[in-house]
Amino acid sequence: MRAGHASLITIVATFVQIAGTAAQDHRYAVFELPGLSQNYQWAGGVDINSAGHAVGFTALASFHIRAVVWPSRGGVIDLGTLGGESAAATGINDSDEICGWAVFDPGGSFFDRHAFLWRDGDMTDLGTLGGETSWANALNGSAQVVGESEYAGGTGAKAFVWENGEMRVLPAPHPDWDGRAAFDINDLGEIVGYGYGVDAVLHALLWRNGNVTDLGSLSNLESKAYGINEGGVIVGYSRMPDNYVHAVRWTNGQIEDVHTANVGPNSIARGINNVGQIVGDAYVSTRAFILNPGEQMMLLDDLVPPQLRLAWTMQRTTHINDAGQIPVTAEYDGDTWALLLTPVNPTMTLQSPVPGSAGTTNRLRATGATPGARVYFCYSRHGGGTRIPGCDLQQNALQLDQPTIIGSAIADANGVASITRAVPLIARGQTILFQAVVQNECAISQLVVHEFE
Repeated sequence: MRAGHASLITIVATFVQIAGTAAQDHRYAVFELPGLSQNYQWAGGVDINSAGHAVGFTALASFHIRAVVWPSRGGVIDLGTLGGESAAATGINDSDEICGWAVFDPGGSFFDRHAFLWRDGDMTDLGTLGGETSWANALNGSAQVVGESEYAGGTGAKAFVWENGEMRVLPAPHPDWDGRAAFDINDLGEIVGYGYGVDAVLHALLWRNGNVTDLGSLSNLESKAYGINEGGVIVGYSRMPDNYVHAVRWTNGQIEDVHTANVGPNSIARGINNVGQIVGDAYVSTRAFILNPGEQMMLLDDLVPPQLRLAWTMQRTTHINDAGQIPVTAEYDGDTWALLLTPVNPTMTLQSPVPGSAGTTNRLRATGATPGARVYFCYSRHGGGTRIPGCDLQQNALQLDQPTIIGSAIADANGVASITRAVPLIARGQTILFQAVVQNECAISQLVVHEFE
């Protein structure tokens, strides 16, 4: 289980450029998580904690990847390696302890890797279960680390938990099961993952209080468990008789199909927060989704601002914090990029420009402001994300890329503020994005997308 906050001070746009925007649900501001190299971009966001730090990986100009943390106030920090050239971070807890994998041999390949625990600037090699390689998938607030390791004399991997300096095998429901992995652990020490059964089928597993439970599936076919929250609610997938896979949720041992057909025939749930929001991947074409309680699945591509500067596709997400912030691995022009999606919480209503025509004077009007507050009206030709000075990303962020302030006005006794400005004729046919903000309150309006006539 992971918790968290936000990340980044970078003012950069992202995502799929959308021409028709009237029906789009603009729920998130989008921030690019910077790489270690300005000349080569290949990165992915994996996890985020409640202190506002995201972790994942990013590439060097040498094409080796490094485990990194992105502090909430900006920048990127290389966590180092175990002696080799490559590493990746997979989990972070609220004490800023980080797990992942790193190459331990200076001349080694991707396969010469060990699980690590990083704390206070030092990376500790967690070793293996006796085999050559291991890798960590998650850790909890007590720095219990879970993952997978090859074992002595074995050809596959076994699930492990590491604590107090010792890595030990997690038991299987049957002695002759093999190929097990642990993917997540909550602060109660409850662990989820999967095992490879004697029936040659993958089984979702739960380790709790020294016992292991086969969580079952929807149709007696394979299943995997990927995430667990502090309430013990588990998510993963189950294969269906038509060979598609559906995202599922286990609550008190009961399995529920949470897949919705609007995202395609397949879905895998990979993470769940304590609010009950679920994230994962939907495919045939891999696309990241969110499932909010009481709603159907939604592709994250459809929930970000339009007119983004780059044609991004959000492909993978594995975790969401309790504030609803999501680290994402996205694709653009063949490269992968790390992004942070942070929810916006409008408290004002901004009307579209009136009369909405170029070559004449237009009025912008905001309602719902605090009487006497100074309301700033901003615009941009591109959507994205911009930090409001002095405000935390969990409070609010603008959904504009490099916004320009048009002007400001003091809200009247009814909370109404408005300005009038001449719109040049050259703006005819152009789509402009508008948002209002009260900086000292960290308050914003919804995003307005308008094409001038």
